[in-house]
Amino acid sequence: MSQVDIDTTIAALQKGLTAIPTDQAVSVIDSWQQQLQGNPLAEQLGELKAALSSGGTSKGKSLTEILTSIGQGTTEAAKTADPSAAAKVKQLGELLSKAASSLK
Repeated sequence: MSQVDIDTTIAALQKGLTAIPTDQAVSVIDSWQQQLQGNPLAEQLGELKAALSSGGTSKGKSLTEILTSIGQGTTEAAKTADPSAAAKVKQLGELLSKAASSLK
């Protein structure tokens, strides 16, 4: 599987959640999980993938809750990210949080 990058993920999220087919979203999540192995975000991404595959919930959490948590975690990670990537990591976190809000 090819690795996704932050620019591709940002571009996809900017189009809105409904513009991303579920199978494509799952593929992107798989790639990010592999890249983030050992990071707590990887486990949350697994919950997101499970929720997408099962119709909207995982471990009792809704897609909105999972996306909110991932968005907050990603925004927080931007604070310690490499300076050359920090702005994009923050943007990604904000887009994930915005996507969560759009589901409410």
